[in-house]
Amino acid sequence: MEKLEKLSREVWGAYEYLRDNDLSTESGTSRQLRLMDRHRLHLRMVEELLELRGVVEGTHIHTGFENDLILEGNEVWYWAVCTAVNAGMDYESLLPHRALQTGFDTAPVTRTELLPVFDKLLKKLDGPQSHDDELANLVQVFCLVGRACRLNEMPPDRLLEQDKVEMRRKAYMANYWKRPVTLLSR
Repeated sequence: MEKLEKLSREVWGAYEYLRDNDLSTESGTSRQLRLMDRHRLHLRMVEELLELRGVVEGTHIHTGFENDLILEGNEVWYWAVCTAVNAGMDYESLLPHRALQTGFDTAPVTRTELLPVFDKLLKKLDGPQSHDDELANLVQVFCLVGRACRLNEMPPDRLLEQDKVEMRRKAYMANYWKRPVTLLSR
């Protein structure tokens, strides 16, 4: 889990960097984190969760199950982190790496058996939420992404590796990647 935690913290930190530094002329993510309201970010996360559900169900297809799982799982991760970072939630309150790993480590189920889990969470995400409910639901979103990864025995760090690779290519992120690495939790 150490690799997953390191990746998770690095990528989360990159989003905090984009929120805290006005790079909105260069980065759509910075613009969204600084200007977009949390409700709109939440709605995008729900849209992507529906698409990931479609991948699991076999009704949302781009290039094939494995690649689609990576694509849509990464999209859910992205919008969930953006929602949390925009709301000022800190990493420690969610520990997304643990939720991803917990989901991945959950006893395997079939794709059909996982669909009601999506439906239950989507229902919880529909409508107003208290701060504590929002935190708990985001943890469940990360956990469900981990469970979806398990369907293909694909460790969730694959999603985060892709995100990190894409962000490292952005010239405006160079200062972020030069900073000292945050210590991992114990």
